[in-house]
Amino acid sequence: MLPNGKMSIVVGGQAGSEAKGKFSGWLCAKEKPDLLVMSASPNAGHTVVLPDGTKKVSYHLPIGMVTCDCPVVLTATSLINPLILAKEIKDLEIDPTRIHIDPRASVITPDHIEAEARGKMSDIGSTLQGIGECRIGKIRRIGGHLLVGTVDHEFRELGVNVLKEPAAVLINNRLDNRERVLCESTQGFDLDLEHGIDPKYSTSKMINPSMAAAEAGVAPSRVGRVFGVIRPYPIRVNNRTGTSGPYAEAAEITWDEVARRSGYPGSPSSFGEITTTTKLPRRVFEFSWKRFRHFLTVCQPDELCLQFANYLDWSVYGEIGISDKVRDFIVKMENFGGVPVRYVGTGPGHDDMVILEDETPY
Repeated sequence: MLPNGKMSIVVGGQAGSEAKGKFSGWLCAKEKPDLLVMSASPNAGHTVVLPDGTKKVSYHLPIGMVTCDCPVVLTATSLINPLILAKEIKDLEIDPTRIHIDPRASVITPDHIEAEARGKMSDIGSTLQGIGECRIGKIRRIGGHLLVGTVDHEFRELGVNVLKEPAAVLINNRLDNRERVLCESTQGFDLDLEHGIDPKYSTSKMINPSMAAAEAGVAPSRVGRVFGVIRPYPIRVNNRTGTSGPYAEAAEITWDEVARRSGYPGSPSSFGEITTTTKLPRRVFEFSWKRFRHFLTVCQPDELCLQFANYLDWSVYGEIGISDKVRDFIVKMENFGGVPVRYVGTGPGHDDMVILEDETPY
């Protein structure tokens, strides 16, 4: 599944919250990659629910590191809040010596966070974690907040390893040794600044496999499998003014409507999602076939993982197979885009995953 001597990439195909973390955690548990890579920033959380029911959430770190024991590399484009990283290491109960950070990664300061709040960035759906301001500071070569020569001692006190040479050297050495590297991409393609839905409501970077490889310093020829993660009803974050833009041609619907269609057995008022970082209700939309086509065009995934299949039919919740209703949606996706849907998530649990060929757990 993960080819030797290549860096494979997990990328979200919509506006985030596609359950990339769940898929990455599951994939790492099964495949045991030799190295995990991420361009870190704390503006969104990746979640995995372990087999014992324990919920783990990461912000800077690839969540796959809780289901395997390999080293982790945070690339030069990482934007790190040391206080959040310290709490994250503690909460995830991981060995900090596994973490290796590129010396050109940047540190988010209180000034960055305050500047985003003053600029009313919440009006466009920002999580106000200082990400954009930190990135602007790095582009302008101001602020003195690169790790090396400024605050790298804070990170060494955490026990993590601030590299003396570019992380790309470490990553490519692993690939030279025919090791299997997995990159867990952040956010989702529809939030891509240049290729997403609307630049006004996007994040401050590009989010696609080509960019993930570039951030890691990995040549295109060394990219392995690209796994695209999709959900049947895409979401957008809410904001403090009540909107965060439309979703192409797709109509906005209610969580009550999703509950009704799926046959959710509980009260519709108990159905819905809250964002990991801002704790605001998520907005939900019909599936955008227009955006799905653009994702396939730009990102060229080899395989797709359909998460939240239970939102199509609640009878599959936590099951090890799929229903006719779920299968019909998958067939429509495959006929539309020509990319196989190989993995199906039927619930939030670590083992709520189906390999489509034989509909049995991996």
